[in-house]
Amino acid sequence: MRLQLLTLNEKPIFDAYAHRTCTRLSSYAFTPLYVWREHFQFYWTLLTDYLCIFAKQGDDYFMPILPMPYKIGNRDYLNVIHEVYQFMLASNRNPHIARIENVPEQMLTFFEKNRFRGTLKETEYLYETATLSELSGNRFKSKRNAYNAFIERCPSATFSSYRTADSNACLALYDAWHTARIAKCEDEVYRAMLEDSQSAHRIALTHAEVLGLLGRVVRIDGEMKGYTFGYPLNSDTFCVLFEITDLKIKGLAQFIYREFCKELMGSYKWINAMDDSGLENLKRVKRSYHPCQLIRSYNIA
Repeated sequence: MRLQLLTLNEKPIFDAYAHRTCTRLSSYAFTPLYVWREHFQFYWTLLTDYLCIFAKQGDDYFMPILPMPYKIGNRDYLNVIHEVYQFMLASNRNPHIARIENVPEQMLTFFEKNRFRGTLKETEYLYETATLSELSGNRFKSKRNAYNAFIERCPSATFSSYRTADSNACLALYDAWHTARIAKCEDEVYRAMLEDSQSAHRIALTHAEVLGLLGRVVRIDGEMKGYTFGYPLNSDTFCVLFEITDLKIKGLAQFIYREFCKELMGSYKWINAMDDSGLENLKRVKRSYHPCQLIRSYNIA
């Protein structure tokens, strides 16, 4: 199998195949893979018109997503799955690393009937954009109060489009946020995730335009205090990739999230806030916004 390095030049090819894959799983997009390129080398190939993406860490390959477009019950598609899996088993120094990640729940039975074993990978949170924009009702009372209190305390706050010239100020904000998070956290897994995320933010900020990222920033008295980025997954779903705010400013997180959703409401019905990385505090926050659907994904091997 001849693999080619996945670069920014391949984004149009990736996007064309992703467009043919109807899913609300956030991983079936170029950007959430590419921003992790300092941790993994990504490769691609075409097999009978299926786009196959491989990630390599050290000497071993795995697939971060299914070959696209994925199809349930199709014999040709199953043959491609067997071919890529055999390639990984034959190529890897550690065969147990071979796996395909982010398999949607509705395809699990198909793979289990064909001798693959599925394990839960993560759960993503899907919301109705209008609900997050309005924050109506008693269940959003605390969010609404935090938002309103922020508006009252910070009348000079501005919410505007990200520009490349904002990158240094955003990276400085990220560094301050990272330092504050590390100081408060003793969980080794979370600390490692924080370290890994630094390069992902830098890559996203540097290549935001070519990656198709939509970015917004919040300034207070002209000083950068928050930023958020996301990308359209398809015609009705938008994925929020990052959100960083000054942790000392109460209500800022609720403000930037709501303002972003208000802006997106006219274009996208659904917001995918991605997964919680298995962290209880993140899970608590994402559940507090009352998702309308939990989208589970699986690894198969």
